[in-house]
Amino acid sequence: MTIKIANDNNRNTSNNLADQPFSNTQFNNIAPNNAIEKDTSNIDPDSPVPDNIAPKNVTEENTSNTDPDSTAPDNVPPNKVTEENIGNTELDSLAPDNIALNNAIKENTSNTQSNNPVSENNNKNNNNKNNPEQLRRLVMVTGDKGGVGKSTFARGLAQTYIDNAVKFVGLDADNSNPHLIRFYEKAANIHRLDISNSDKLDEFVDNLKELVYPKSKESGKNQEEKSLILLETPSQFLPTLKILITEMGFLDVVNNKCKMRVTIVVVISTIIDCITQLLELYSFCGDRVDYVIVKNSFYGEAEQFAFYDNSKEIKAIEQQVKATGHDFTSINMPKLAKKSYDYLDVKNLTFRQGLEQDEYPSVFGRVLSWLNNFKGQIKPKKDLFGIEKILSE
Repeated sequence: MTIKIANDNNRNTSNNLADQPFSNTQFNNIAPNNAIEKDTSNIDPDSPVPDNIAPKNVTEENTSNTDPDSTAPDNVPPNKVTEENIGNTELDSLAPDNIALNNAIKENTSNTQSNNPVSENNNKNNNNKNNPEQLRRLVMVTGDKGGVGKSTFARGLAQTYIDNAVKFVGLDADNSNPHLIRFYEKAANIHRLDISNSDKLDEFVDNLKELVYPKSKESGKNQEEKSLILLETPSQFLPTLKILITEMGFLDVVNNKCKMRVTIVVVISTIIDCITQLLELYSFCGDRVDYVIVKNSFYGEAEQFAFYDNSKEIKAIEQQVKATGHDFTSINMPKLAKKSYDYLDVKNLTFRQGLEQDEYPSVFGRVLSWLNNFKGQIKPKKDLFGIEKILSE
């Protein structure tokens, strides 16, 4: 059964800096986004939540007139903060790790030096601003081990785009717990994506070019091209991504047909499984994408990511990727205090709305610090996220 993109007329478009909905695009496998799924995030029900917040199983309608134009300062010191992020607190034990250990890096010899124009141009100079395709990006936020903080990072990146007037299209493929849909549907151009089986994967690949390069309207006027796509993937997505890349030529579609580069964001915790899955990811993505490894500070300070920092395999991968003109870098995601995270979660508030609420000054302060630290991590590598300029620069 073919599912067409939902009509976005019910979205609140006031003060929206994001791109307008692509309602005429036949992106057939995006399910309707006017029905928000029940939040299944594993927040401890015994955790203290402000007394006047409705129970977790009741999603309150957000009617606040958020002003996404306002920008939080970006020049905050490094994110050694003491906030405690409760997002997906105990999820590491939820998703069984069904990926076999990959103790050795598989040699990737297929298309290492791709013959597409994106790879050729960027192999010469990874920061060549004269290349108009340099900032055209598909940013895939992954984290195959459940509960690593993937959704929190995707939300923070969406807020960073909005605050810096960066137009983007968000695709939320995490149908069990769609955070981008739940928090940012009214603030940005976000759509639900169903890639749960092979037919829907084919539809996604077939319609990706139409999403980036919309066909002309009957009036003869061209629709605006989309140069930035933020895709949040579900947990346990690694086998599906492998099919997309090895059997369906997904990277060639993005590079050659959409003229976009791919940034794969991998959110990790301190456990060794995250490293194992990163090695598996590299075995089929190889040197054809840019990698951003996100160390979630909820799981520990920088020195506690020893499995990642001391991995000889990871160091070898970094050198090989950079030798081909792509990037391999790591950043930190700051922690957010439990009460503040709970408040945003129960109220379904964006980070910007957390700053604009007047109920709890502590929430304002915590969210402001978290968002500033988050943007401080993004700023040095903004090109990898499709951001040309931070407005505070």
